[in-house]
Amino acid sequence: MKVISYLILVLGVFCLIYYGVIISYAGIGSSFSWFWLAAGIFSIVLFFIIGYMIKQNIRLHGFLRGLIVLLFISGLSIFIFIEALIIYHGNKKADSNMDYLIVLGAQVRGTRITNSLYHRLNRAATYLKDNPETLVIVSGGQGPGEDISEAEAMKNFLIENGIDEDRILMEDKSTNTNENILYSKKLISKDNAKVALVTNGFHVFRSVSIAKKQGLTNIQGLSAPSDKILTISYYVREIFGVVKYFVFGNM
Repeated sequence: MKVISYLILVLGVFCLIYYGVIISYAGIGSSFSWFWLAAGIFSIVLFFIIGYMIKQNIRLHGFLRGLIVLLFISGLSIFIFIEALIIYHGNKKADSNMDYLIVLGAQVRGTRITNSLYHRLNRAATYLKDNPETLVIVSGGQGPGEDISEAEAMKNFLIENGIDEDRILMEDKSTNTNENILYSKKLISKDNAKVALVTNGFHVFRSVSIAKKQGLTNIQGLSAPSDKILTISYYVREIFGVVKYFVFGNM
């Protein structure tokens, strides 16, 4: 029991340190940073509760103890299983000469693309230069704090990086991954087209699963790197995204 309590303490300290790193690097409003703060506080409180129980020789009833162990093992198994799927699909390679790329949008600050979107666009630009017959759909609407749509910002980036404007199709109404794919499908004129979704590695599994659910059977993922400092946070956050989309029947 003492070993478990100290492992929980180490986990809590790590979460709090990582929270500090995130807000120092990306700001206090960084998406999902709250999770690391909450997880750190919860773990440290749990450490003291377990320590108190050990000191007072308090033992849980056999049924309750078994239920807690069962829930913990089940939760950990689900976590590992989903994370393994995310990592596996994020490391698969896309074929050459796809008919279309769909670059999934991410936040734009004013007219400036963020790091996540930069990595996606850089990956797409490299692929398009290597595969000159491939067309690209840039997909993303305009949200709060964005002076232009994500699609327009992406189109501007690709043109500035040597991609012919005639190869670029814009979808500028979507607000989430589900809509990205749903609306982009309408711009695909070729039957059974070979399509690759361009997104960060952690997001490939969910986006490809959504596309298959929507009827794109000839679909692959084209993985882009993520911000190294935020990678752990992205991969943990994505588990919740996968569960949410699965529960609501979107994948």
